[in-house]
Amino acid sequence: MSATEYRPPADIWQVNQQLHFDEPLEVDDPRFVHTEKGRGDFSFARLLRWLGVQPDADPARWQVKLPPKNQYAVFCGHRGCGKSTELRRLGRNLHRNDLFFVVQLDVVRRLDPHDLQYPELLLALAHALCEALEERHISLDQVFLDNLTSWFDERIEKRAETQNFAIELKAGAKAKTGLPFIATLFAGLSASFKNNSTYTSELRAIVKNSYAQFARALDQLLSAAEFQIQQQGLGQTLLFIIDGTDRLSEEDSRRLFVDDVYQLQQVRSNFIYCAPIQMIYEGNQVRQSFEHFVLPMIKLTDKRGAQENPEGYEALRNLVLRRAAAELFDNPATLDYLIRHSGGSPRELIRLLSYTFQYSSSELFDAEAARRAVEALATDYRRFLKTEDYALLYQIDQSADAELDKNDERIRFLLLHLALLEYNGFWWRSHPAVQTLGGYLQQAQTQPARTE
Repeated sequence: MSATEYRPPADIWQVNQQLHFDEPLEVDDPRFVHTEKGRGDFSFARLLRWLGVQPDADPARWQVKLPPKNQYAVFCGHRGCGKSTELRRLGRNLHRNDLFFVVQLDVVRRLDPHDLQYPELLLALAHALCEALEERHISLDQVFLDNLTSWFDERIEKRAETQNFAIELKAGAKAKTGLPFIATLFAGLSASFKNNSTYTSELRAIVKNSYAQFARALDQLLSAAEFQIQQQGLGQTLLFIIDGTDRLSEEDSRRLFVDDVYQLQQVRSNFIYCAPIQMIYEGNQVRQSFEHFVLPMIKLTDKRGAQENPEGYEALRNLVLRRAAAELFDNPATLDYLIRHSGGSPRELIRLLSYTFQYSSSELFDAEAARRAVEALATDYRRFLKTEDYALLYQIDQSADAELDKNDERIRFLLLHLALLEYNGFWWRSHPAVQTLGGYLQQAQTQPARTE
């Protein structure tokens, strides 16, 4: 169904059934809303130029001026700000015969984001590439696959702990050579991590202990694939977009993007990794290894909170009204109230809408239910905030131009958990729901307010 034909539900129960605030939209979802203008001074132009693409408002007119070679970037932002949705659309627009051969990997679907390290990430990446090549009927000569096959035979099949597993994988392969065979092997290896099989630790250790051999074999696969893609006119170069890596814990994020960055960048191609917002403040280490791009929250006010941003409100109104008919709100002010307390986060706004449904006593999203929804959201934050956090958040809100320690561990924690939100221009403000809590209000009573 096209966006022009789509009509949002006019029944509050149907609306609630579709309020999945942790699921990104597919590229053709009619509920998608363009939010760039609402984010302030933001566009994808810088990212496109980094990729060697001449930007244009119409993606159909994008042109590659100089194809990138072995580029690595992180696409950062708060959880729920729209990174995954935007990356999916960006990938679709770039996946053209005259632009890129884009391979998108969602680690949430393929792996376990609660326990993720570089070995399984690269195994899943190889599987995703094989799938994409097979889908476009691209075949590779066996000579370019021999090193991967040898690595599997020597390191996995001949190892006593994993021998039976390797034999099972080979037995299940429909083809015994070529790309379909390699695809089957990597599919099985990736699935073992997703299902947390008994082989997980062994396979992870094998990749780490034989990484030089594995990386060379994987590079040979990538080079051969890119050559065939270019020869068949299916893209000027490869581009991998890795989504879901923003959902890693802080410890796993640091290990992947800081401690193991050398291993990631031993694989030579073009990569955009999704990353949590706090990683770009990890002692500047991530920014030294990756180009970084930040998707800021939708901006509802100016830096000092004195003036509303109409484009931000309009973007979020449209986002809600693609999910719920306007007549389901008792008053337009009720919707604006929810928007104001979302802090500009699409995820938080949809969560507030879900809470409002739960507290509603009628067939409408009404003002009283919205008020209770904000209280419920604030309670979610109260559960993990410490007493000293309120003082820090209040200080940040009162110091729009102050230089703060961006590498402070507690600030990174507050950014990760959305108690502190980042907007374009790299300025911060505490979550509006947090500002309703007693601990924050007490700071407002005991500390002097900002004077202009």
